[in-house]
Amino acid sequence: MFSAEKYLDAGGVVGGTIILLLVLLCLIIQEVREIIFYKRNNLNFDLDSNIGGKMYKGDSTDDKDLVTNKSRVCYGAPFMISVVAIQLIACVAIILSK
Repeated sequence: MFSAEKYLDAGGVVGGTIILLLVLLCLIIQEVREIIFYKRNNLNFDLDSNIGGKMYKGDSTDDKDLVTNKSRVCYGAPFMISVVAIQLIACVAIILSK
C-alpha cells in the first residue's frame, strides 16, 4: 500500500476536513473584508457592511433580535472561526494518527 492510500481510505474524514478547510477560509476572508470595511469608515459600526450573514440572539429570527455590527465583527465571527478551526485541527489529528 502506498503512503498516500492510507489517507484516502479514512472513512470520509478527508472529505470532511476539506469541507471544514473551505468553510474556515470563507469565514476568514469574510472577517478580513469586514474589518477592512469598518477600518475605512473610521470604525463606524452604525454602517452595515452587507458582507457577512446576519447573526441573531438566541433562536429567534426577528429583526429585533439581530446582533449589533460591532458584536458580530468583534465577537461572533471570531468565535465561529475558532470553533471551525478547532474542528479542523481534530480532523487533521485523526487523519495523521493513521
